[in-house]
Amino acid sequence: MRFLCSLFFVSVFFLFKPVFAQAPKTLPSFTFEEVYQASKFNSDRLPKSGYIVLDFYDPGCGHCQKMGAGIARNLSKFKNVSFYFISMNDKPYVDGFINMHAKALKSAPNVKFLFDAGTQFIEKFKPGNYPSLYIYDAKTKVLVQHLDGEDDVNKLLKALGITG
Repeated sequence: MRFLCSLFFVSVFFLFKPVFAQAPKTLPSFTFEEVYQASKFNSDRLPKSGYIVLDFYDPGCGHCQKMGAGIARNLSKFKNVSFYFISMNDKPYVDGFINMHAKALKSAPNVKFLFDAGTQFIEKFKPGNYPSLYIYDAKTKVLVQHLDGEDDVNKLLKALGITG
């Protein structure tokens, strides 16, 4: 049933894509479930320095898989970046995504996997495509850049000012 509800909301999300065009300029508050710990994760726990990247993804999405794999391959370059992968899919789907495309992400200290049991992310962040990445300055909580539907990790590196 949860899967059907998620499928419905994702369908609505793509049907009304023009309505969901504007990424929030400042990081909104949120609370999601942690996939690998029995606890809630809220925006108060975000770091206060570096960059915050929220990656709204679907484990079965090819672009999401490519971006996840690219982030995993380049983890050493993301020293000052905290990643939060947010999905509306249950843990078995997240496990499949990690095991097949991005194994290094699971044990990375700067990566967390979060579960949105409802439609909170869509309502607050208004994504247009999968994956939808939101880069925020951790100190000011101001949006640096929004990458919508992007699967090239080099564009993420560029948006973060990371070279080489």
